[in-house]
Amino acid sequence: MNLLNNFIISTAAAAPQLNAEGEAMIALDNNTKLTLWIGIAIYIVVMLAIGCLAGRKVKNMGDFLVAGRRLPLWMATATLLATWFGAGSSMGVASTIYSGNLRDVIADPFGASLSLILAGIFVVGVLRKLNCMTVTDIIQKRYGKGAGIYASLWMIPVYIGWLGAQVLGLGTLLNLLTGMDLFYARILGAAVVLFYTVSGGMWAVTITDVVQVILIVAGLFIIVPGAVQLAGGFDAILNNPSVDLSLAPAEGTAGKPLETVNYIGNWIIMGLGCMVGQDLIQRSLASKDDKTAISSSVISGFLYLLIGATPIIIGLAAKILLPQWGITDEAMGSNLENQVLPRMAIGVMGSIHPILLTLFLSALFSAIMSSADSSLLAASSLLVNNVISPLFPDVQDKKILLTARIATVLLLVVATFLAMKVESIYALMTSCWSSQLVVVLLPVLAAIYVPKASSCTIWCTMIVSTAVWMIYLFITGMGVPGDLTAKLASDTFKFQLTNGAVFGFAAGIIAFFSSYFGERLAKKFRGDDDDERRRKKQRKHRKKSFAAEYTKVGENN
Repeated sequence: MNLLNNFIISTAAAAPQLNAEGEAMIALDNNTKLTLWIGIAIYIVVMLAIGCLAGRKVKNMGDFLVAGRRLPLWMATATLLATWFGAGSSMGVASTIYSGNLRDVIADPFGASLSLILAGIFVVGVLRKLNCMTVTDIIQKRYGKGAGIYASLWMIPVYIGWLGAQVLGLGTLLNLLTGMDLFYARILGAAVVLFYTVSGGMWAVTITDVVQVILIVAGLFIIVPGAVQLAGGFDAILNNPSVDLSLAPAEGTAGKPLETVNYIGNWIIMGLGCMVGQDLIQRSLASKDDKTAISSSVISGFLYLLIGATPIIIGLAAKILLPQWGITDEAMGSNLENQVLPRMAIGVMGSIHPILLTLFLSALFSAIMSSADSSLLAASSLLVNNVISPLFPDVQDKKILLTARIATVLLLVVATFLAMKVESIYALMTSCWSSQLVVVLLPVLAAIYVPKASSCTIWCTMIVSTAVWMIYLFITGMGVPGDLTAKLASDTFKFQLTNGAVFGFAAGIIAFFSSYFGERLAKKFRGDDDDERRRKKQRKHRKKSFAAEYTKVGENN
C-alpha cells in the first residue's frame, strides 16, 4: 500500500495542465524533465546519425527501396515488428481500450497479426523469388502497365494516411511533455523522420528499426507490471464492471445486417487487406532469400500479437487509475484522446526513476518513428517505382533516385497537413487500409495463384470493386457533415467506410469469378478458329516466359 500511495502522491505533481492554446500537457519536476529531454535528444541525434551513415550505402534504387536484398532473419523480423507497432498500435489502442472495449481494437492488433501470418504463408515468398521492388510489381508484370499504375495510385493514399497518424502521435507526445504548440510539435516530429528516411532509405529504416524494436519491447514490458499492480492486480482489472473482453459481435446486433457487415470488416480490412501492404512486402523483399522472407513474416505475426497485448492491458488499467489520479475528460478539457499511454507512463514510472521514464518515452518515440519512416518509404516507393518509372521508362537510375527523395518530402508534407486536421490516431490509422482490401488484394492473389486470369478479368475486378465502394461511400457519406478531414474524424463515416470496403471486396470477388468463368465458357462455345489458336499460342508463350523468369530467379536465390 505504501508503494501505491507513493505513486498516487507522485502523480499529483504531474496533474494535468493546459497550455496557452488550451491543450493538455504534463507537468514534471525539473530534474525529471532534464533527464527526460537529455535522453530523448540523444536518441534523436543517434537516429539522425544513422541516417547519414546509412546514406553512404545507397547507390541506386535497389539500395534505397529494398536495402540491397540482404537482410538476415533477425533484422527482417525486427524491422517488421517495429514497422507494425506504431502510434496507432500503442497510443491509439490504449486510448481506444480506455474509452471502449476489446471489440473496438479487433483491426489492430488482432487483424494486423493475422495479416502478417497469412502474408508469410501465401504472398511474400513468391514476390521475393520474382525480385519485385513493390507489391504492385507483380500486377504490372502480369496484367500490364496500366493495371499496375491503377493499383499503385489507390495504395499511395493508404500510406499518406498512416504516416499522418504517426505525425499526429509524435506531435501529441511533444505537446504533452513540453506544452509546445501542436502545430510546431507535429512539424518537428515530421522533420526528424524525413531527414533519416530521405538520407538512408531502406538501409536507414532497417537499422533504426532494430534499435527501436529493442526499446519498444523493453519499455512496454517495464510499464505493464507497474500498471497492473497499481490497478489492484489482474483480478481488479478483469472484474471491472466497465470492461468487456469479448471479441464476439456486440449484444443487440442480431438482426442488424449492417452491424454484422461492420464486424466482418473490422477483421478483414487489416486481416486480409494488409497481406499486400507495401510496408510489409518491402521488408520481405529486402530479405536475403524467400525462406527468410516467409519466416520473418510469420514469426513477426505471432510476436506482434504478444507485444500488441501490452497497450490493451495498459488501457484496461487506465480505466481504474486515471480517474483515481484526477485525469478525466472534465479535468482535461475534453482533450484526453491519445494521451492515455504517456500519462500512464508518467504515473507508473515517474516516481521510480527518471531514467526508466526516459527509456519508456524513448520507446514510444521509437514505435511511432519506426512506423512513420516505413509508411513514408512505402508511399514514395509506390509513386516512383510503379507510377513515375512506367510513365518515363528512359530516365536514368540516379535521376529516379533523386525523384524518390523529392517525392518523399512532398508526401510527408501532405501527411503532416492531414495530421493537423484529424485528431484520433486509431481512427486515422484504421481508416487508411480499406483500398488495399478493395483494389489490390484480389489482383495480387490472382497473379500468384490463377495464372489463366486475363487482364480483362483483373480490370473488371478492380473497376467493379472500386465503383461499388465509392458509390456506397458517396451515398452514405452525404449525410455526414463537414469536409473530408471532418468526415474521417467521424465515427459514422468510419462505420460507412468499413461497410463500403466489405461490399466493394465482395463485389470484386463476384466480378472476378463471373469474368473468369465467362471468358472460359465463351472460348469454349466459339471454338478454336485460327485467330483463337494464334492468341492461345501467344498466351502460352507469355506464361512460359513468366514461369521461366520465376524458376530462374528461384535458382539464383
